[in-house]
Amino acid sequence: MSGADIMAGWRDALDAGELRFPRCEACGSWNWYPLPRCRACGSAAQTWTAIALEGTLYSWTRVHHAFARESVAELPYVTGVVDITAAPGVRLVCLQRRASAAPQIGSPVRLALERTPMASRWLFELASTA
Repeated sequence: MSGADIMAGWRDALDAGELRFPRCEACGSWNWYPLPRCRACGSAAQTWTAIALEGTLYSWTRVHHAFARESVAELPYVTGVVDITAAPGVRLVCLQRRASAAPQIGSPVRLALERTPMASRWLFELASTA
């Protein structure tokens, strides 16, 4: 992974509709956010690896204040931090799809990619309601 455009693999994954994270070819550690070298062993040999869209809800919050004009219509919304099942140690910030009742920390979730005119974003949905 080169330092020149370290996020190219992330953009490629979004274009393909996949969830990918850098994994060290030497020791197998997951490295998110990406760095030119593995956090665990220092190897520069890392590969963007596609993984299943599953995780566990680590934390969440309901947002009542819009930080951008474009998101005013979405208020209130729930953001969550998801532990990615197939990539131990990796957490991803996502929005809750169809937020109604408060989610429960520790609940299994499924992830989905949503493309908006402004950006691409990852959503989580409680696995029991998917």
